[in-house]
Amino acid sequence: MIAVENQSDNEADVKPDAAESKVSFSDFINRMCAVNSWAVREVDDEHAVIEFTLDQTRAQTMFIFSFDEEIEFSVPSFAAFDSLETVPHFISSTLLQVNAKTKVGFWCLEPIGNKLVYSYMHNAHMHLVDEKQFIEIVMTLIQRVDEFENLLIKMSANGDPKTEIVQ
Repeated sequence: MIAVENQSDNEADVKPDAAESKVSFSDFINRMCAVNSWAVREVDDEHAVIEFTLDQTRAQTMFIFSFDEEIEFSVPSFAAFDSLETVPHFISSTLLQVNAKTKVGFWCLEPIGNKLVYSYMHNAHMHLVDEKQFIEIVMTLIQRVDEFENLLIKMSANGDPKTEIVQ
């Protein structure tokens, strides 16, 4: 049998109101980016956009979306396709195998505009993400997409479709 203690009215009054203790999405993003000295391109209570310069010719864009207490991190790659029939299924199968080995993030085909785009995403409860975890998520997603895009560039330059995707 499980014993349940009754809570007095005084104890209930001492607890902070959930609405008062709730941090807004935009405040959360601004705080996390300030800690890491990252510039936020745009932010509101539904989404944020952060750009990272990789080198003089390339940048990565991270989108973060708020769904109540859930947040979705997404970094689209430049690999975009007109339809499911044009998606290289060898790459998709390989990325699914990579997903089985990763703790932070996952590969997916994300509809963006009228294209299907290989994106690396991560979902988390906003109140469980601290500064250390935020930087780990952001850097992992940016690095994974950068490695993937570099591999695609290398594959197209070499004409070698058998290049392994290792992450």
